[in-house]
Amino acid sequence: MDELLIALVAAVFGLAGTVVGAVVAARAAKAGADKNAETARRQVEDQATAEHAHWLRQQRLTAYEGFLEAWDECLRLTRASADPHESDPPGVEPLRAAAGHMAERARRIALLGPPAVTQAAEELAETMQQDVDATAEFLREAEAGTLVLDGRPGDIDGVHAATKAFTNRADQLRELLADAQESGESVDGHPLLAEYLEAGNRYQTVSQETLGDLQANLDQLASLADQATAVVDLLRRNQAAREASREQFTAEVRAALGTPPLSGNG
Repeated sequence: MDELLIALVAAVFGLAGTVVGAVVAARAAKAGADKNAETARRQVEDQATAEHAHWLRQQRLTAYEGFLEAWDECLRLTRASADPHESDPPGVEPLRAAAGHMAERARRIALLGPPAVTQAAEELAETMQQDVDATAEFLREAEAGTLVLDGRPGDIDGVHAATKAFTNRADQLRELLADAQESGESVDGHPLLAEYLEAGNRYQTVSQETLGDLQANLDQLASLADQATAVVDLLRRNQAAREASREQFTAEVRAALGTPPLSGNG
């Protein structure tokens, strides 16, 4: 009986050892599987992160290049518009379109970042748009002012004719008065007196109207000159701002793309 009990206990303990060993082995296998799964997950995440970083860099590079192309086109059109030797200057509308492309591509950069590049791009696009808007407004004002000046030319020929007629009547009246003084005759009611007065009134009326037109034209030109001065001041300020923004944009782009600065640029 004791031998049977001992054998039974040994069998139970053997079975328990087997079960415990299996549990331990299962747990070890599970831990190893979990570790392998975690390693695989991290590898997948790392690969996905690297691929996303590569994709983002390429997207940013494309967006930055597109922005700079639009910027260069604005510069080309600006220089052509200001070139006195240009036989067919591009005008405002092509420049407005190029500035619109700059703004559009700056918005694309805003989606891709980083914020420092976005800020520099937006500043460049904003000052260029200000230049275009100010120039277009001045050209509209200048065109309207030219139409006003053309419609109010001032009757210089009329003044010359009225002056000549009045001078002739004055000479004739002097001769008439001299003859009347020698002969002692009266000039009352003589038609030359009425003609002289009419010529004088005509001269005064035409002269005043022409002087008024010329003064109004002068005021119009002075206003256009003031507007032109304001536009030039704005263009100069924006040009200086763009130079700083362009340098900032280039530096931030290099930082975003991980590109080392050019030699001599720090």
